[in-house]
Amino acid sequence: MSMKRVIASLLPVLWVGLAAGQSAPPLTVVMVIDQFPLDLVERYGDLFGEDGFKRLERDGALFTECRYSHAVLETGPGHVTIGTGCNPRTHGIVANGWQKPSGSEVYCVECTSARPVNDNGRQDSLKSSCPENVRCDGLSDAWRGAFGDQARIWSLSLKDRAAIGMGMHEADGALWMDRSSGKFETSSYYLDHLPQWCINYNRNAGRFFDGTWERAVRPDGYYRCDTDAAWFEDGTKAGLLNTLPKQITGGDSLAGKGYVRALYATPFGNDLLYGLAKECVRAEQLGKDKTPDLLWVSFSSNDVCGHFFGPNSHEICDMTVRTDRVLADFLKHLDAQVGKGNYWFVLTADHGVCPPHESALMPSGMGGRFDTERMKSELEDHLAQTFMNGLLPKGGVISAFEIPTISFKLTAVETESLDLRSLATAAANWLAAQPGVSQTAITLSMEDVAAISDSRLRSHIEQSYDSERFSHVYLHPQPYWQSNGVCSNHGTIHGYDTHVPLYFMGKAFTRGRMSTAADPVDLAPTLAAAAGVTWTAPRDGRVLGDALIK
Repeated sequence: MSMKRVIASLLPVLWVGLAAGQSAPPLTVVMVIDQFPLDLVERYGDLFGEDGFKRLERDGALFTECRYSHAVLETGPGHVTIGTGCNPRTHGIVANGWQKPSGSEVYCVECTSARPVNDNGRQDSLKSSCPENVRCDGLSDAWRGAFGDQARIWSLSLKDRAAIGMGMHEADGALWMDRSSGKFETSSYYLDHLPQWCINYNRNAGRFFDGTWERAVRPDGYYRCDTDAAWFEDGTKAGLLNTLPKQITGGDSLAGKGYVRALYATPFGNDLLYGLAKECVRAEQLGKDKTPDLLWVSFSSNDVCGHFFGPNSHEICDMTVRTDRVLADFLKHLDAQVGKGNYWFVLTADHGVCPPHESALMPSGMGGRFDTERMKSELEDHLAQTFMNGLLPKGGVISAFEIPTISFKLTAVETESLDLRSLATAAANWLAAQPGVSQTAITLSMEDVAAISDSRLRSHIEQSYDSERFSHVYLHPQPYWQSNGVCSNHGTIHGYDTHVPLYFMGKAFTRGRMSTAADPVDLAPTLAAAAGVTWTAPRDGRVLGDALIK
């Protein structure tokens, strides 16, 4: 048991007292689909069975106007927003990574004190991941405080930042996939040893090697897609063909890193995680007593597949239908293991995605690609000519150039005696004149953010702003403009990135489609209200009263 859990176990009497009057069922499951705009549910819904998404809507509530309100639509900010009920301005995970004031780069869940824990135990020579960069508590933490040490809380994903963003500080365990082996691991922040059931499950990590991704959709179902193997697809980057069916080897003769990379981008990655989730429910006896348990599961393969093939592809059509089947089987499994009516089930996504402008399904002449490497180089040349007599320091002055955020190397700014505000102003002006850029904003201070004239852009940046972590310049692209690194990307405040589904199903929740404005930041406060869980500090999200039975 980790030191965190040892300390927590000393407070059972207090926690049991707080649990009086609980209304949560034996198990609550929150399922997150990485890169899953509501559009996919609407577009491919006629291909779904009756027991997946259709069951959630039939037996629960679907908020069709659920949109994120923060500014950088990425996995880290999305999952922590879902897990805490707070926006990035409060929880501090403003992006998947940022720059410290000292100039060093930070990964959102990096942890200098934690060590990897895998099948071979704790690996003290390496660093791992934990939630120490998150600046508030989450639903998992409030759940622990309400229901005590007997409540079992687990969080699972292929991505560490997803599992940690949901499980937060007080989960019994957060598990994610080691990208080199395909096996699940954790960090010493949560556990000193993997549970035996996880070690046993890891023995079959290569089970999908040389498997075939066959089509799951009837031939006439692909009419809403681009042609298979559209020229702008990038499956080869994952060791995959751009056509279906495809073999899952990643170029390996035996299961190795190439296979894991390919697996990650296919429905088999979701199958691997789903198998772990079922094993967790069984081995940890989730939902088997009166103390409410909490299980978080985030499916990452939809995101990786979407990056390589895009939302208009045969692959994403097929992946979406297969996700519906996994969901249906998950609900059926919970019916059998926990009992129909004995659990709550909530589903949402961490962000959407921008369709490729090259798609034949897009309006002609709309959208484009930013050549980010070229733009970065040309911007640095412009800044060098403006401020450094044309002499750019070794390594340049830009630390990160992404859509929608640009940051400068603070160490270079100091070494070259440059003025950061002058650099940011010149960069914002230069970028604003480039093709595909709608507008730019200087974001060096909250005063800068408050001065943004576009009220919608200002509001989104305000919900993400952290003076120590946010980028120096924000680039808002024109619709359907994105970077050229992969087939499809996300990150902006356009509707295709912010608009996601939000479902609540269970005895505490109403049924039907809700047109009420909602936000995934409302998920945790709404679940807490339904369960009788209170917070130690206010949330940015609100309780969705329309979701709850009065």
